[in-house]
Amino acid sequence: MRFTAATVASVLAVVGVLGSFAPLLAEGAGIDGVEQDLVARINAFRAARGLPTLTVSDTLTVAAKWMSADMGARNYFAHTSLDGRSPTQRMFDAGYPAFGTWTGEDLAAGYTTTADVLNGWINSPAHYAVLVNPQYHAIGVGHGYTTGSTYGWYWTADFGGVVDVVRAVPAARAVTTASVQSHYATPAQVALPPDSGYHASWSAQSPDPVVAAGERTTLVVALTNTGSRGWYRGVADQQANLGTSEPQDAERPDLAADWLSANRLTSTTTEYVGPGEVGWFEFTLRAPTTAGDYRLGLRGVVDGAAWLEDDGIFFVIHVLPSIAASGSLSFVR
Repeated sequence: MRFTAATVASVLAVVGVLGSFAPLLAEGAGIDGVEQDLVARINAFRAARGLPTLTVSDTLTVAAKWMSADMGARNYFAHTSLDGRSPTQRMFDAGYPAFGTWTGEDLAAGYTTTADVLNGWINSPAHYAVLVNPQYHAIGVGHGYTTGSTYGWYWTADFGGVVDVVRAVPAARAVTTASVQSHYATPAQVALPPDSGYHASWSAQSPDPVVAAGERTTLVVALTNTGSRGWYRGVADQQANLGTSEPQDAERPDLAADWLSANRLTSTTTEYVGPGEVGWFEFTLRAPTTAGDYRLGLRGVVDGAAWLEDDGIFFVIHVLPSIAASGSLSFVR
């Protein structure tokens, strides 16, 4: 059994004891009963010490669940995921404002119960520092079991300093059309086109960026592979790309920066994304030289095979007239 933590030193402050130890569930937070129990135990531990109750964050939950699944599937145990991302970067990529607040992460492996996980963290000074940090107000947890992996069970708890506003899942513009068509029976004599096996659904994305005119910024979109075929980066007709939408295939030289082309932004960060797995698409854009708001519509595509589902994905790039956009330091390394 192993456990590890990533955090910074903090000054403890005493506040009033909260009356409830139950997790405050943000709408749509997809934690299961075991994960709810871990959150409740952490909140009870903090409340007994006069620390703020942690609210479950959808975005931190996405980041934590992804990390636990990835460690099990790829058989490793470390805060830096095998795609090279730090905990703060993974939280940011899942949509949490990680670079503007406190962030921390506790990991555990091999433990089978939430009580043992928490006790392991409490008995480790580095993990204890995360648990009692008064700067934290939000949490996301994820756990999973992978047969054949070194430790079997993998646990992740991601902590943040602010309770973020959850970004709603983009409304699929194809839903209206599909709903209308569903009222009519398909004629028996009409042959339906064969299924390509390539499908996807929106999972997460970075917040809309605020950037100075002419400067660059990096954004991320996560798509779940809901099809029957895997995505292979570098393999013709099997590589999933992120293409432009609104309108489809529109060239965007005003925003392109190191893209695959003027209407293809990037491919997946990993070489393979199997059915049921989440693929991450990281790309850089250059802000126009004229201040204003610029909308960028996006959609997944396997060129040579099929466009993936249109989930209405978009970013609004807020371009400032001068270098007034400021970055912030990450608190997790």
